[in-house]
Amino acid sequence: MDKILNDNVLSHLQDVELMILKDFVKICEDNNIEYYLIYGTQIGAIRHQGFIPWDDDIDIIMFRKDYEKFLKVMEENPCEKYTIFDSRYNSEYFFQFGRMSLNETYWAEYWDDQVSFKLGIHIDLFILDNLPDNKLKRQIYLHCCFIYSRFYSLSVLKFYKFSKIVNLSLNIIHDLLNLFKINDKYFQKKLSKLFRKYESEPGQYVTDLTLRERVVFKRSDYKPPKKSKFEDHIFNIPNNDDNTLMPIYGDYMQLPPKEERVGHILNEIDFGKY
Repeated sequence: MDKILNDNVLSHLQDVELMILKDFVKICEDNNIEYYLIYGTQIGAIRHQGFIPWDDDIDIIMFRKDYEKFLKVMEENPCEKYTIFDSRYNSEYFFQFGRMSLNETYWAEYWDDQVSFKLGIHIDLFILDNLPDNKLKRQIYLHCCFIYSRFYSLSVLKFYKFSKIVNLSLNIIHDLLNLFKINDKYFQKKLSKLFRKYESEPGQYVTDLTLRERVVFKRSDYKPPKKSKFEDHIFNIPNNDDNTLMPIYGDYMQLPPKEERVGHILNEIDFGKY
């Protein structure tokens, strides 16, 4: 199909993702797991009371302890409808956040043919990890996590979407990493420990360590969650919209220019029976 989703396909995709979100929230509510709509989904809730019209995904965030509890619930209660993606289950899954993927569907991005797993239509499950209170220590740690994460993706993928010089440079690094067996399994083990380094030291600062912006939040920006309408349901969002959105998006109530109102570029999407 075309790489840019037409309106009918986008509407169908949003309906399926909303179904996944409702199933996810029921699991969370049944097991006392706290979650928050975040990023574009949070903006959608605040600005549109539903999806941003051109948005094609749903973003959730959880504190680390809730994310781990969610994984344990899913491990102990296997579900034929969904697969949970996390790098601990498959080191080729190089993302440092989870995904709740609908089985018998297919979502293919540019990297799809370079990995052994097949991702379905899904919602993204981001994680809030603890940070040290000391500012210098915190900045060094954030930088270290960022670098390791980028090398993780480089160990798995070859790149073709940038300029020739950038692609060549990145792919040389990819080949060198694999030549010296510094591969996906190596980075998965390193990052799983690194991201949880301050798990037992709950200070006032947290972040999503996958953010390019390396933004720091206060725990109180999220807790306690507040409620917001999203489409036909009420969900949790962070209690401080400005502190969680403005460092990333600026004036999030202002619509972006038309040329920026785009979603993912997909090679293929298959809704299966849905």
